[in-house]
Amino acid sequence: MKKMRLWLTTAATAIALAAGMNASAPSPAAAHTSAPRHSSMDVRVAVGVDGLSSATIHAEQYAPVRHARGVQVFIPGVTYDHRYFDLRTKAGTVSQAQQAARDGWVAIALDRIGTGRSTKPAAESVTTAAHVASIDHFIDTISRRYARLPIVLVGHSYGSVVAEGVAAQSDKVDALVVTGFMYRKTQPSFDGFPALVAAATEPLFSHKTLPSGYLTTAPNSRTFFYHLPNTNPATLAADEATKSTTTAAEVPGFATELTTGAFAASVRVPVLDVVGDHDYLYVGGDPTAFVPDQKQAFSSARHVDAVLIKNAAHDLAMHRNAAQTTDLINQWAAAHS
Repeated sequence: MKKMRLWLTTAATAIALAAGMNASAPSPAAAHTSAPRHSSMDVRVAVGVDGLSSATIHAEQYAPVRHARGVQVFIPGVTYDHRYFDLRTKAGTVSQAQQAARDGWVAIALDRIGTGRSTKPAAESVTTAAHVASIDHFIDTISRRYARLPIVLVGHSYGSVVAEGVAAQSDKVDALVVTGFMYRKTQPSFDGFPALVAAATEPLFSHKTLPSGYLTTAPNSRTFFYHLPNTNPATLAADEATKSTTTAAEVPGFATELTTGAFAASVRVPVLDVVGDHDYLYVGGDPTAFVPDQKQAFSSARHVDAVLIKNAAHDLAMHRNAAQTTDLINQWAAAHS
């Protein structure tokens, strides 16, 4: 009954979001001022694919402010690290991870290999298979550490692809949240997608020793990921100042999953897919097919929900209505994990 009440509340929230949020709504930083208790972790994991035997995954963890209802593990996308889910800006902190902790979750935002403070192997070893294998073992560690708590994977963009791959093969994952990624029968347009340049040419990475072949977005090109009327300029500036890297070896994994849905078809746990109505993956598609296409893609999942967020683009966690989107995710996760 408790889960039913939670999901009824979530459904009402989803209707409000679909109807459109006020573009001047406060950012998460404005809504909350106190930060949950924070710690860092580094977990050594086996990999065993694409020339990488093992790696260290770095993560930032926030403790719940009350009795833990579960664990959310956040997986960022291409050219992002954990700061996509936990960003400090000049206007305050925009943090899906901290909001989850305030709502009773152990919130763990990780750096995929090749990003942040995690292992940076040769560029050709930073692949989807390596991400899935390494994070699968990371989840094993988290499961042992929080043995009695359900685990929810929350991915963003390419991180959603990786999360799907982990959820498809792990027996430790209880629910999956996909954001900034979706399935459609027609190909989306990539016009305007940021050009990728050698990370070594960017001043942001000049003091770091990166393997050759690491890439990042061209300067000041990340507006593509935003619906600017609903974006705080301070958030966009902080995003540019903290951008991370990618490699050419990651690209095929995104394209393959987008076109084949191989990971999605093997996911059996409950799934929530959340996409912004200005996301390049959504724009130009058939709106009436959005929910049916997601349910068809996750055909083996026990339960599938798909929600379209108004006034948001690809980077859902960075828009002014991010707090409402995160609240939707938290309530869904509580009802389905």
